[in-house]
Amino acid sequence: MIQRGVISAILVAILSGKVWADSSYLQQEIHQLQQKTQALQHELDMLKQQKTLGFASRPKATANSSAVPSVQSKVFHQSAITAHTIDQPEALGFYPTALVADEHILTYIAGTPVVTSPYTGDRPSFDGSDYIVNISSINRDIRLMQQRRRLYRAYQAIGYPAPNIPIIAISGKSEPVASFSNPYFNQYATDFTLGSSELDVAAILNRNVEAFISVAYDASPPATGGPRVSNSSFNLNLGFVNIGNLDKTPFYFTAGQLYAPFGRYSSSMITSPMTLVLARVKTRPFILGYKSQQDNGPYAAIYGFRSEITTNRSTIGGVNVGYTFGNRTFSGDIGMGVIGSLNDSQGMQSTGAIPFTTFGGFSSITNGSEQVKKIPGLDIHVNLNIDRYNFAAEWVGASQTFRPQDLSFNGHGAKPQAAQLEAGMTFKAFHKPASLALGYQWSKQTLALHLPEQRISTVFNISVWKDTVESLEYRHDMDFKSGNFANGAAPSGMQNLNTLGTGKSADTLIAQIGVFF
Repeated sequence: MIQRGVISAILVAILSGKVWADSSYLQQEIHQLQQKTQALQHELDMLKQQKTLGFASRPKATANSSAVPSVQSKVFHQSAITAHTIDQPEALGFYPTALVADEHILTYIAGTPVVTSPYTGDRPSFDGSDYIVNISSINRDIRLMQQRRRLYRAYQAIGYPAPNIPIIAISGKSEPVASFSNPYFNQYATDFTLGSSELDVAAILNRNVEAFISVAYDASPPATGGPRVSNSSFNLNLGFVNIGNLDKTPFYFTAGQLYAPFGRYSSSMITSPMTLVLARVKTRPFILGYKSQQDNGPYAAIYGFRSEITTNRSTIGGVNVGYTFGNRTFSGDIGMGVIGSLNDSQGMQSTGAIPFTTFGGFSSITNGSEQVKKIPGLDIHVNLNIDRYNFAAEWVGASQTFRPQDLSFNGHGAKPQAAQLEAGMTFKAFHKPASLALGYQWSKQTLALHLPEQRISTVFNISVWKDTVESLEYRHDMDFKSGNFANGAAPSGMQNLNTLGTGKSADTLIAQIGVFF
């Protein structure tokens, strides 16, 4: 081992030789010897430090380097980990399991594992779009079934045995919203509220069965009046059980409370499209479905549910068919559906009208009635994604005219319908994922449902921070012409005030922050 005194003596002898002073060549040699000496001294110091710490390894010298790179001073410890359990846990009534290292318990593992989605531990999208909470509300059972299949395939690919206990996945969101509007009557309004916030829990029991529950925040004011915060309640939004294994069969069964597989309602906007408001039906159906065992291919579903409309038979149903296609740069979905009662849509059950005024929806106690004729609904939709561009087109409407006493427009039976066209693109803004979309919507004979006749909207979305989306939307609504009037069913012995068209327009600016997990 080289001693510090010897190194110093060599340096002194070399540097003090005057006979070499005038030689540039020897001066260069002296400089190189100095660097090598410093490197040797540094290595000597590191060896002494490692000896003191009991750390046996040492950095490798670099042959072509005149200086040894710095080494981190952190010391790491490695130890084997073992799982400790007992052979017959039934005698205890529970399953104690612990991870042990160096005779110390690191953590306890027992019972059902709880994870955040995605299940397989994939790195989620920066904007959180692949979290369960952001899966489309329509056909959510199919998408969870596909995710379940990917989970078990991932276990198989890495050689893990299939889990024999449930896996619980938790997902959710919170979306504060601020809006600034100039409504039809030119009274500027500002609002700050907590938007569509919810907590989702999905439980994979095995390859064949999954349960799902979604609890959502209700931002509406109390029905009896008073401050909105007096409501601020959570309620069961969705809850269902899906039975199916796409690796074995393309058929599946779903039952519970969920949105009927009718329509698509795809949009990048903050505001729900008019097609969704008019036609989306939340109910408690039994669904028998078919989904291609490939990622792309046909899908179909037949379903039945108990209608809220009380006339004639109470049980009705519907049919939904479609086809998904695509590759890495081009994908899409085209489909159509029929539902036995468009009256059961959320937009027709409740219009949001003030009590004791205009038509409040068929379910309104003060300004509605469920004793009306059931009218079937139709839907056609097309969605395309081409590279970073996406397009959506959809039409929904009643298949026949309502009776004038049930839903009217200008004194005649109404035949409500709505359509949506939207185009968007994704890009980088300020080195962050962003998107921009432009949409046009129109409706016919929906005045009693408090929908505008036309709407133009645009939105800018950006993910400034991971798992968040910051959105800014501008919406321009055009009301039905002045002189138009509409109405709907009223409780027995009562009559609603007419809903009148204004012929005016309204502008709204909406800002939203969405946080997802």
